[in-house]
Amino acid sequence: PPACTMVSARSDPGLAVAIDWSARKREVLAELNNNWPHHEGNQVYLDIVVGGRSEQTMRLVFALFMHEVPLAAANFYALCTQRYEGLGECGHPLTYRRSKLVRIVRGQFLQGGDITHNTGGGGDSIYGGAGFEDEEFGLRLRHNASGLLSMANHGADTNRSQFLITTGPAPSLDGKHVVFGRIVSGAFHLQALDALPVDSRDVPATSVVVTECGAIPGWHRPPLPMPDAVQREMSLPALDEQAASARSAVAGAVQEALQKRKARSADDEPAREATKKSKSMLEFSIAGFDEDDESGDESGDESGDGDKG
Repeated sequence: PPACTMVSARSDPGLAVAIDWSARKREVLAELNNNWPHHEGNQVYLDIVVGGRSEQTMRLVFALFMHEVPLAAANFYALCTQRYEGLGECGHPLTYRRSKLVRIVRGQFLQGGDITHNTGGGGDSIYGGAGFEDEEFGLRLRHNASGLLSMANHGADTNRSQFLITTGPAPSLDGKHVVFGRIVSGAFHLQALDALPVDSRDVPATSVVVTECGAIPGWHRPPLPMPDAVQREMSLPALDEQAASARSAVAGAVQEALQKRKARSADDEPAREATKKSKSMLEFSIAGFDEDDESGDESGDESGDGDKG
């Protein structure tokens, strides 16, 4: 669907000066550079109720990739905490509170976050109703497990408030949807949500509502869903470069070992020379002793060793 066309009271020139929504991106990036001074952490929660049964509230806690995918993560954080009061560009409060899960694609993902229509056809963002661009790092992350948090969209660079929560591997989303967080508590609820009855369009048969949402203090750095080794593609030149680097490392190690051996040989040379000299002197002394012994026998000199009886 196209970006919202509804004019909010805040952007009506008769009531207030139009808001520069794109300035929020600069604010977010400035906060990123200052290590998020206005955030107590990167964890947020969604309280979900099925069919109005509040006694069975399901809390899902997510850790957001604030440093790696800042635009998407900051947008989700702000919509969980209602950081920006008043109305968004599309004329609705910028919060996930009272929004619904609108699709359940069994074994793959849950879809929610339409804060304007609650049908899957709307949405808004802290950067404006037109949405914001895909972040390259988030596009490279894989939907290879359950509990990953990803942006829903209707094409490239159309991210707003709608999101996906994977309930299993969903490779069809790879490279098209930005991954920006993952579940750290309440993962067992995903199985129950995934099993809810749906119609032929994957719409839940009963209401699934976010009744409350907010932030949880503390920073948590879960592992990033990077591509598996078998999924990483390397070109032949890259492989050649890797092999050449390995060969160079081996050659360098061999040269270093030879130099150390040569150095040890140089250090041992004086000792070897001293050994040779001592051995030579010993041989000379033994030879001289034998000659004196023979002459002593002829002249009658006293020598205990020479008296052979």
